[in-house]
Amino acid sequence: MAGPIAPEIDHQLEFHLATAEDFEGVMAISGDVYRGLDYLPVKYHSWLQETNRRTFVAKRKGQVVALESIFLVDGGSTAVTEGLRVAPWERGRGIIRLMLDHVQDFLKSEFPAVKVVRLTRMQDPPTGMLLKYRLLHSKAILSLMFKAEEVQEKVQVLISRMEQEGQCFQPPVTLEAKDVMMVCTNQMVIEKLLPAKMLIQNWLPVFPTKPNLEYLLTKGITWMVDNPEEPNVLSLGTPAFRVPLEGGCHRVEIDLFGIDTIIGKMHFLAQLLAISKEIDEGVLVCFLVMEKAVFPTIDAFCEDLNRFVVATEQLVMEKDI
Repeated sequence: MAGPIAPEIDHQLEFHLATAEDFEGVMAISGDVYRGLDYLPVKYHSWLQETNRRTFVAKRKGQVVALESIFLVDGGSTAVTEGLRVAPWERGRGIIRLMLDHVQDFLKSEFPAVKVVRLTRMQDPPTGMLLKYRLLHSKAILSLMFKAEEVQEKVQVLISRMEQEGQCFQPPVTLEAKDVMMVCTNQMVIEKLLPAKMLIQNWLPVFPTKPNLEYLLTKGITWMVDNPEEPNVLSLGTPAFRVPLEGGCHRVEIDLFGIDTIIGKMHFLAQLLAISKEIDEGVLVCFLVMEKAVFPTIDAFCEDLNRFVVATEQLVMEKDI
């Protein structure tokens, strides 16, 4: 195991706000991220334009070796960290700690109203992180791979399976923006459906306040509920977006909230049908994120579908600063 990095090498690191010119350098250190399903190639340039976000790169001798982004939510009281990555040849040298220290110092200096740093992680976080952060919630992840032209056929097979089991498929309702505000700010819905009283959408954990919801409404998300008045399940589906994996691959995330397994199946299938209208060729990888209580049933329901395992668990963690 590599020992602590020498102080004189530490001093070679320089931290900067990321620019458009850093894009190729960032991509050069990201080749193995999420097994080719990295979202950053699509998001990088838009991140630089978001007023509530700051993105940082660490450089050694002018070469990008690490990246981290912070996004201010919850009225500016919380900074969500996203996109953390380190060049493969630099891992194990303490750069993550140095980057996080730099970001925290920046927050204290430039955004003193920020009192909490929040993040999402895959399973098995480092012991040091568990000592510093408190765990707010964890969800299960089912990752599935489809040929784009076969999605609708696969969905129809699963609908038939539900009907054979006496479960009538009833498509959920797709919400308009005004309905999203009404449903997601309803205290009954928050208490019943939202883990830690948060929306965790595409790995971004936020409280369902008006400013946070207004931001999410700019992202082209498909919002569905089984009943707008008293929902048992809420689902959010991202638009499909291209990722580096070969074969014209697109990635999509469906976040399920609620523990009704039958209605959860309906949401999953309805979201897939909506996605199938966006792409008609290549490969689609779907991250289905759900409460752990419903995972065994939905996993068995999807037993004939191809897996593409990247992560099995989504953790939401935070610490005070």
